[in-house]
Amino acid sequence: MSQAEKAKEFAALHKKGEPVVIYNIWDAGTAQAVAKAGAKAVATGSASVAAAHGYSDGEQIPLSLVEIIASRIAESVDLPFSLDFEGG
Repeated sequence: MSQAEKAKEFAALHKKGEPVVIYNIWDAGTAQAVAKAGAKAVATGSASVAAAHGYSDGEQIPLSLVEIIASRIAESVDLPFSLDFEGG
């Protein structure tokens, strides 16, 4: 599924009166686990991504590493994916 298709699917999940449940993941492995469990979308929190890679929250993790992590997550699952990256 292309990124454009994932974006359309993510937008379609947002329906008035029907909350979207988005599971917090921090790497490709957790993304795959929640996808396998039936999630319709995944998202990162900046604190969980930072902590999983040995950094504290608050823009301590290098942006170049966040880019690698985000790319690996996006490539690992065929689900819409939202990234919370500090200061972004």
